[in-house]
Amino acid sequence: MEPNKFRESRQAINLLCDNINVLISQNEVEASKACFQDISSRLDELKPQAEGEIQKRSVKNLSVKVNALSTNISKLKPKKGSAGKKEAKTAIIWDEERVGHLSTVFLEKVFTNMKNDKNATVCFATTGKGIRPSYQIEFGSHDITAFSGSGHKPLKRTFSTGAKKTSRPFPHGLIDSILAGE
Repeated sequence: MEPNKFRESRQAINLLCDNINVLISQNEVEASKACFQDISSRLDELKPQAEGEIQKRSVKNLSVKVNALSTNISKLKPKKGSAGKKEAKTAIIWDEERVGHLSTVFLEKVFTNMKNDKNATVCFATTGKGIRPSYQIEFGSHDITAFSGSGHKPLKRTFSTGAKKTSRPFPHGLIDSILAGE
């Protein structure tokens, strides 16, 4: 290949490599991959046209540089909230029927934590899978305690008020009737 054209091609590839390094530092996964495809195709076109020892060595050095970029791109993680994100999780809507589908063992522990307080109510978390949800009990004395759903241990903090992450309150009597099989 004519030396001036070879130099221009090599410089264009080097410039694209610099651009990819900037994209990698900005954690731009998709843009880095697209630019990498461009570099790879240009390098593939340049390889067979290299003549002489200097041009072949130059192409080999560019290949090493491009392979290093490939490794760096593969280490990038997509940004949270990016296009590669799974579909948004929908909140669980708790009603009497859904509460009734919770396991008996789980509901018995919730009921035990309600401490025979007939005025107590329980709210379930609307996040997760709804199998062993965290829950919060408001007792008749207006004391509030949140519990983990997996171990039924009290949590240090209660759920935030007015948040969409909790269900409506269910009374003590409802949990009792579900357990009684009514």
